[in-house]
Amino acid sequence: MASCETAHKVFNPLVDKGIRIGLLPDWTNVRGRVAYRVLLGSYDQLPNAWSRFAREALEAARSAPRGPPGDVYLCGPMEHPKDPSKMLTVLYVPVQ
Repeated sequence: MASCETAHKVFNPLVDKGIRIGLLPDWTNVRGRVAYRVLLGSYDQLPNAWSRFAREALEAARSAPRGPPGDVYLCGPMEHPKDPSKMLTVLYVPVQ
């Protein structure tokens, strides 16, 4: 896993940019083509984000998922103990 600083450099420009289709960096340990969304903020936003992501990702991919969805916690509470609004998460689902 890359450092939190590297994760922010790579993924902050993609926050709130909607669903993306493509490959994630090798250091995320996610292999293959995925539909993904980058979230910035505390974990309490994840339940609503997942339901939104599920609808939008399949629509954007225009195909059925080819595996189970997942998430990568790039910068969690350990890296941002005093400011959870800076936590960084990627939701993803493998696609064709």
